[in-house]
Amino acid sequence: MKNKFLIIDNGSTKALNLRKKIESLVPSDWEYNENDYEYVLVIGGDGTFLRNKNMYYDKKVVAINGGNLGYYSYFDSKNLKSIFSKINNDNLFFSPLEIFVETNNNSYSCINELLIRSNKVLNANVFINNVLLEKFKGTGLMICTPLGSTAHAKNAGGAILDPNLDIIQFIEIEPLTQKKYSSLKSPLVLKFDNKIVLKSKSNSNNFIILDGETIEEKFDNNLSISFNYAKFKLFKPDCKKRYLKKLRDSFVEDK
Repeated sequence: MKNKFLIIDNGSTKALNLRKKIESLVPSDWEYNENDYEYVLVIGGDGTFLRNKNMYYDKKVVAINGGNLGYYSYFDSKNLKSIFSKINNDNLFFSPLEIFVETNNNSYSCINELLIRSNKVLNANVFINNVLLEKFKGTGLMICTPLGSTAHAKNAGGAILDPNLDIIQFIEIEPLTQKKYSSLKSPLVLKFDNKIVLKSKSNSNNFIILDGETIEEKFDNNLSISFNYAKFKLFKPDCKKRYLKKLRDSFVEDK
């Protein structure tokens, strides 16, 4: 029985060249199939990976770096020759954490981060496991997974989280400082089995942004946030040296 796979690319010249190389490497016991597939090979950057997540349900996903550094990817133009032999090993796949959001009787999910933002002032009571943490006032609030910690969350002052840990991060965006008011003003790292609830009065100036995409739903009253493993598996060998090299190449400059 053949292993069936689908290829998704972002249309760039680099991605298309990688696709041609992959197609030339397909072994006899593998078959390309757009309708019935077990593996999804995604060629592009992290944005390409996130935009196509609706194709991943119950699949094994393999990210190939056809963009810049690609934190979701293990493969690039240098190590493609081994792709089909490596991804045939189920032990090298894992289920990443996913953020689940419920508001106004609708539910959503994201992989990197959830951002609640206001173009005026966001007022929200923050509860963790039914315990009031703070009455937040500021520009916004962000919750991110370890895989999302090197993206928007880092620019917002969050910590970089080890992608092998089952933890999430709560970050305040531009909190207000007043004489009679102060919030946590520090990133809070929590185990993934915690539940966060935000309560706010109806406000048309509040926006919900999931993995960089603003949804039409407005945040008014209650927003419930929980975490669990995604309904797909990602090829991501525990390669600490490779991850640290990506961090260095992304953010560190020696003079």
